[in-house]
Amino acid sequence: MPGLLEQIVFPIFLFWFCGLTLVLFRSDFEFVWKIIFVFVFIFYFFQYFPELKSSYERLTKSYPAEILAWIYGLGRGIYFFLLFLWPVSLLRIFYSASSQTSKSLAKILVSFTLIYWGGLILYTNFSLEVDGFFNGTFLKFLKFSTN
Repeated sequence: MPGLLEQIVFPIFLFWFCGLTLVLFRSDFEFVWKIIFVFVFIFYFFQYFPELKSSYERLTKSYPAEILAWIYGLGRGIYFFLLFLWPVSLLRIFYSASSQTSKSLAKILVSFTLIYWGGLILYTNFSLEVDGFFNGTFLKFLKFSTN
């Protein structure tokens, strides 16, 4: 069983690549910023290449199990992301020049956290049913074969 970072590194980079591609098509960013975004992506790509490679190998070997690992791993990853995001956001709220921006950020952060906690409570109370759904019905619905 891979660690949390190794478990979710492939979907994170996939999401990052999609976001980077979309930003490259924006006309309001100067070319130098686009190059910087690409170089940062390339740096992290090579930094995490061994984890990406092993994640890709697991994906090609048994993609249903790997996709389920992504779903569970992203849930745990969001938990740790919120742990980091809250103090950074509070500092951003304090130093913001605009009270509207501060209030908007606070509303978004609280809403996202409460939605996550609600989902976590539901999963905790119904983990057997949720796990049964993912390991049975979900895989059959997507026409995956667990063999």
